[in-house]
Amino acid sequence: MYGPGVKVGNWLETALSEEMRVSEMKKRRESGNLLLDRTRGVYDRFYQGTVLGPPQDVLAFGVVVQIRPVNISVCRQQVADQNLVLSVVITQEGLHRNCNTINEMCDLTVAPSPHPALRNSFRIVSPNEDDRTGQYLAYGEKFRLQALEPADEPMYVFSGPKRLNLSLPVDKAFFTTKNGEVTLPLGLVSHKNCGPSARVPTSHTHFFCAHKDPDLRFESEGKTIPVHNPLIIVHAVTNRNLAVENVLANTLFGPEFQVSVQTYKNVYKRETWKNQWKFTY
Repeated sequence: MYGPGVKVGNWLETALSEEMRVSEMKKRRESGNLLLDRTRGVYDRFYQGTVLGPPQDVLAFGVVVQIRPVNISVCRQQVADQNLVLSVVITQEGLHRNCNTINEMCDLTVAPSPHPALRNSFRIVSPNEDDRTGQYLAYGEKFRLQALEPADEPMYVFSGPKRLNLSLPVDKAFFTTKNGEVTLPLGLVSHKNCGPSARVPTSHTHFFCAHKDPDLRFESEGKTIPVHNPLIIVHAVTNRNLAVENVLANTLFGPEFQVSVQTYKNVYKRETWKNQWKFTY
């Protein structure tokens, strides 16, 4: 291959280049296989089945529920059997960091739910550190939504008002707008990062339920909340409602509906379909 006039240095350089090329190709194949294995592991973990309940007629602290939009204003034939629920989705950054469970880098969407799983089930817990398991939840009473994992470090759904520089309280890969203004996003915060002197105040994790009918809200305050009944979920600090948007987010689990904290009302001053939810077992 090499003649007598070829210097030894040239031969070594060519051999070294070939060795480096083969090594780089091998690393890329291994990296691709590892990323594929991690992706499959994340899917299996996030879709791990859970048990809802215990079922009862009214909502209570400590129970595991799914949160469904009552209606989404798109083609009924396509969403009738989708079983859409509020869900946790891991971001591309979380996948590259080898995160295999629910964490603060996750986003929230409304996604199809073939069965109750870790990503689409939440526990209703007390707004403080008190254990109120078994006590009934009433209209106007504050609560927190806790993800089912990790068990040793609770993760709560939260949002918050915009900061003084108009930056958003949650870092997200996608956003929605209302009349040209970016809506408030939802996120997850760890228990250790939530508190009086922490990054996120505890109050930013507080929600409460309001009756669907504005004319019945005052008289329904303090009454128990029937399961499967349409209602409004209000973020306590911003006084804005949990909303599902008919805007798609391209996630690692496929295209899903975005969610926000934003109030949508019609000409009759009543919340539209975007703000109507129900808790189910």
